Amino acid sequence: MEILKSKFKKIKWISLYLLIPMVILGCEDKETEKLNQNNNLIVIIMEILPAMVNYCPQAEFVVEKGTEYQIALQKDKSSWFQFSPNGNITPPEEKRDYFLTVTKDSSTSISLRPWTSCKTFSSPSRSTMTPQSATPTEVIFKIEKDSVQFSETNRFRIELNSDTQTTVKIIQN
Repeated sequence: MEILKSKFKKIKWISLYLLIPMVILGCEDKETEKLNQNNNLIVIIMEILPAMVNYCPQAEFVVEKGTEYQIALQKDKSSWFQFSPNGNITPPEEKRDYFLTVTKDSSTSISLRPWTSCKTFSSPSRSTMTPQSATPTEVIFKIEKDSVQFSETNRFRIELNSDTQTTVKIIQN
């Protein structure tokens, strides 16, 4: 949420700085005024839109296939991560399933929240992902192929649902 607030604050200031010259440089000559408006529109498109398009939060770490990671979890505080495409790219005709395995204490309750297509005007999913399978100490989530192969536009985070701080292990296979 903080990232979105800072982006909107930046956009607000850029917009203000772009509007001031429009007001000050108002001309009586209609042709010059139209030219100034077109130039200002080009500046707005080139300066403001790129800042608005990338909503992806910084990934605190990148999950490499086959590597185990320990994550410290706290209630209402979690880090975004992304999957590495290394070792995950397959030919288009090949079908393959991707999974994220989370190993945890039996008393720990967790969920996985996706944010797909975060470079566009989307927002994190309101719902969490449904596990493919779960035991008291292991939860397995099926990950979509695009989330792995186009990782620069997708983020995930593991959220702690239980009250006690804990550490979990994750591995993508």
